[in-house]
Amino acid sequence: MNNPPLATVFMISYNQQDYIIEALESIIHQKVNFSYHIILSDDCSTDNTQKVVDQFLENHPKKDLITFIKQKKNLGWMPNFIFTLEKCVQTGGKYIAMCEGDDFWVNENKLQKQIDLLEENPDAVLACHQYKELYNDGNLVECPYFRKDFFNGNHSFKFNQKDFEEFMRIQTMTIVFRTSSLDLSLQKKYQYYCDTHIKHHILDHGLGIYTKDFDAVYRIHGNNVFMSLDQRKKTKFSYDVYKDLINNNDSEGYKNLLNSAMRDRITNELRNHKRNIFNSYYRSIIWEQFTNTKSIPQFLKYIAKGIFN
Repeated sequence: MNNPPLATVFMISYNQQDYIIEALESIIHQKVNFSYHIILSDDCSTDNTQKVVDQFLENHPKKDLITFIKQKKNLGWMPNFIFTLEKCVQTGGKYIAMCEGDDFWVNENKLQKQIDLLEENPDAVLACHQYKELYNDGNLVECPYFRKDFFNGNHSFKFNQKDFEEFMRIQTMTIVFRTSSLDLSLQKKYQYYCDTHIKHHILDHGLGIYTKDFDAVYRIHGNNVFMSLDQRKKTKFSYDVYKDLINNNDSEGYKNLLNSAMRDRITNELRNHKRNIFNSYYRSIIWEQFTNTKSIPQFLKYIAKGIFN
């Protein structure tokens, strides 16, 4: 771009015809005192997502805000994620904000507020906030994945990479970060590279700021790439991500989350698959949990549960 925007908004979509316009409108109606641009990459949707976006943009007065990329073949969630981030970097913008095609922002001042925060805090590379989850039945649930005392009576708190490893979960649609802190070449060192790795390494370069705002919504529905996985695949993927960061980056702080993910895997096998101690897969995962934790009481507990399940 001849005149780089101050901020570029990352968006990806796949089979989100029912949600993509709400997501786009929540971004193009932001009230800001700077220029920004949206990069939307659709991963060769098989529904009407591309048609819906084309019709929306055709005569829209703000259509020039958006670069709409239609992949000719399905790349897969993470390759399209990385592709879109690379396109955002190429705009030359100082900041990148994120919102996937089925999520949406609920405050027209969200982008302005977060970039103001980063401009005022040169030691911070990432701004994020609380969010709500929206379910198919219309239920809206607050999701505070942190300890309440971190706010200490304030509207925000700063956190470092160690904090992120130990207790933070940051949803993508809440994030704005400095483009200079993004290094996608690091994917080469990992087997299960995903958005968790990206957030982790952004914090190689500075602090994060977490605010009390509920300025975005994460939609829970059957077509989410991650949420649509069966429970066994979801719990294993989370485990593999944390194991990847521990093994390939010496990020020992993820051990608590690793063990929590394995407990979820074991519980899933007991409850949903009716596994017991005579099943080889069940024995393999409780043994793996033991090698991670070296906890004999926990190991014996899972043996007992496997016997009486």
